[in-house]
Amino acid sequence: MKNSLLCTTAVAIVGFTGAANAADNALEVKVGGFYNAILSFTSVDGPAGTDFDGADVFTNAEIIFKPSLTLDNGIKIGAEIQLEADSGANGDQIDESFITITGNFGQLVIGSENSAGYKLTKSAPDVSLIFANSSSLTAFIPFSGAAGGVNTGDDFFRGTLGTTFLENARNNDANRITYFTPKFAGFKAGISYARDGGEGSGPVDNNAVATGPTDFVDIGASYDHSFGGLDLGLSARYGIASGTAGTPNDPEIWGGGINLGWNGFTIGGSYAEQDGTPTDDGRSYDVGIGYSNGPWGYSLTYFNGENIDDENAITNSREELDILIAAATYTVNKNFKVSAFLADVDFTEQLNDAGVANGSDDVSGTVLGLGAKFSF
Repeated sequence: MKNSLLCTTAVAIVGFTGAANAADNALEVKVGGFYNAILSFTSVDGPAGTDFDGADVFTNAEIIFKPSLTLDNGIKIGAEIQLEADSGANGDQIDESFITITGNFGQLVIGSENSAGYKLTKSAPDVSLIFANSSSLTAFIPFSGAAGGVNTGDDFFRGTLGTTFLENARNNDANRITYFTPKFAGFKAGISYARDGGEGSGPVDNNAVATGPTDFVDIGASYDHSFGGLDLGLSARYGIASGTAGTPNDPEIWGGGINLGWNGFTIGGSYAEQDGTPTDDGRSYDVGIGYSNGPWGYSLTYFNGENIDDENAITNSREELDILIAAATYTVNKNFKVSAFLADVDFTEQLNDAGVANGSDDVSGTVLGLGAKFSF
């Protein structure tokens, strides 16, 4: 499957570009991005000896460069490079960077980008700037990482403890190749292949015990259609990879989502599951309802995620996260919106770091946030 996908892609690229003359086509470069700023007021009940209560400011920003040109045969060649204003804990200054080839045949995406299954996933409505179905609330409540000398949750980012937007074995923005079909009668599908889970380039030894999973294949599909006044959106996905040498299983993910819209209201949700990994296995889901009326948008969203507790994986102990967010947003114009949200967070582990069921590593809290998003 891997060789067939790569060979077909290579032939397609040569055929598409070889038949065109781009010498006289002008290069267009668009520069855009966003800046999010949130003022928060937080109350936290965490491990003994910690105090995370108080006001804080959270910011998140990117500058996005999009060069493109259109060939004489109508095919569009483009690229996207996302420059992060705050590289954060992962140390990445460049978030994603990839090239696209788009035409009547669909679209090819080559480079550091999320998988087809991730890109086509539908989830519960959420108008907040922080999102329940993500790991963003860790900026205010320490339910990920360490606090007070103990380890709280793991596997939030791209994992079932934090989102239904999974990447298999928590690979993220891997160097991969993806093909999306044209949208036909509301239906769209995609398939991705990544040699390994890394964003960089280099040889990978399939027989090395230290090597992570390889040969990631992800497929996804979505469907959007309106039936009179009812809007329907569906998504489904599946992904598999070759497991690390010496491990008995191949990592797998699967999931689906649904949205139903009518007269300004939207209800929906999604479900995802990870299997075949030593410490990442689990499941997650979200449900929610949203309402829009002109520039105003409202939502109530619930997320639940659980997976293996890394510190007690040998006993298959579990850890779980519950998030409930109520939010309202006012869109001033297409480039600027303001928002407010109230979030309740509850993180629990069956066993603490010492393997005892006493709840000493549990974290809960409430966040009131006031924010704005500027897009350009």
